[in-house]
Amino acid sequence: MMKNIKALLVAILLNTATIAFGQDVQMHYSNKIDTDTATQLSLKLDNKTYLKIDVQADLSSKKTAVFNLYTSKNGVVSKFDMGIPSQMSGISIKNKEGISIEVMMKQQQDSVALSFAVDGRVMDLMIPRNYTIPFPEGRICNYIPMETYLDQPISINDEIPIFAVTGGICGAMDFMGTPMSTQDYCGLRDKHQHPKEWVNIDDVHNYCFYTIEFH
Repeated sequence: MMKNIKALLVAILLNTATIAFGQDVQMHYSNKIDTDTATQLSLKLDNKTYLKIDVQADLSSKKTAVFNLYTSKNGVVSKFDMGIPSQMSGISIKNKEGISIEVMMKQQQDSVALSFAVDGRVMDLMIPRNYTIPFPEGRICNYIPMETYLDQPISINDEIPIFAVTGGICGAMDFMGTPMSTQDYCGLRDKHQHPKEWVNIDDVHNYCFYTIEFH
């Protein structure tokens, strides 16, 4: 019997990217660690995958930013109860020109742990310490924090997806007669679909994503 070889097709992710949502909001993503805050996050999570999101907008009419977590398990998308009072999830907006979010992620077997920083402040209460991933049977996946690009315009009055934790599009290929399992992150990202729609794209069923609302 031919031995199965599992391989990852990991597309190269750009260090920085910017996307404009209509005229109201711009999202700037970076994988480059350029702040001291990231060191605090890495100490908590043993220095794993890092993503920075800068949300640039005129927030002069807004007072707080609220983060929401959505999970998709076996193709069912639902809002996740973070288990904390709602008033604790609202973060006071100090910079009326935008907000900066830093994320450090560590994968541990079938779960990931996340640590957040907002405008340089590490936030321990609003994000669950571990998120369990229901892995496909007989398959090992590598998950990453990934950008959530959208084609449709979004304003500061909308609930805006900021990033997702995903294994990308999982598939299979034959390489010189040897079956291999594959993961395509960029192929999913570059479809520019709202993450709530990923369950309808190429059997992407198990992931989570975060949104931000301004009030």
